[in-house]
Amino acid sequence: MDLHLLKLRDNKNIKNSFTVFVFLWGVTGTVLAIFRAAFADYQLAYFLITISYFTTQSNLFITLISLFFSLGFSNRKWFSYLSFIALINIVMTSIIFHSLLVPYVDHVSFLQQILHTINPILFIILYFLFIDTKMHYKKLWISLIYPLIYLILVYSIVEPFLGNYLESRLPNHPSVRFVYPFLNPSNYEYGVIGLIGFIVGILTPIICLFSLIMIYLKRRLEKKLT
Repeated sequence: MDLHLLKLRDNKNIKNSFTVFVFLWGVTGTVLAIFRAAFADYQLAYFLITISYFTTQSNLFITLISLFFSLGFSNRKWFSYLSFIALINIVMTSIIFHSLLVPYVDHVSFLQQILHTINPILFIILYFLFIDTKMHYKKLWISLIYPLIYLILVYSIVEPFLGNYLESRLPNHPSVRFVYPFLNPSNYEYGVIGLIGFIVGILTPIICLFSLIMIYLKRRLEKKLT
């Protein structure tokens, strides 16, 4: 089986074709997510909340990584870090959506499946099978950089400057001023303390856990293939 995987990785036609395939699905999901704002009642508000979604940003991220990979940047150190960040982002996007957000969604559309199911699976395959890079365990902290930046942007820009506008234009979106319901302190029994407890005590350990799992699986696979 290891030999078959190695042959797949060494087959440039298959690698390039699959990379383009991932890129096109990434473009499709990202463009459709942004384009649907044009058909909403409040186009600007819908556009702003769409680009504020961690999902949209994660799908754009993996699209760029697949593009960089196809252009031959996989031997750069920064690519190793960014591809790992993209992996964790898209994995967490899928996990959080299916576990925390589906209860708030009346109907899961095909676009949602692209963004939260199809694209995560495709990028996981690309990362493990064709991107021949690996992270050291001591670099685990890298996986927390983007989520931290995202939280800072939500609480320093989205909520204070766009919150009232988004809430007035998109009243049917629960906790829209915080982008996601689980980032709204009023949804916790103890308010901000409960929110901090969720971020520090639950969300951060989950990200670290899945990062460790991804690092372990990737290193084990690379060891077998090399």
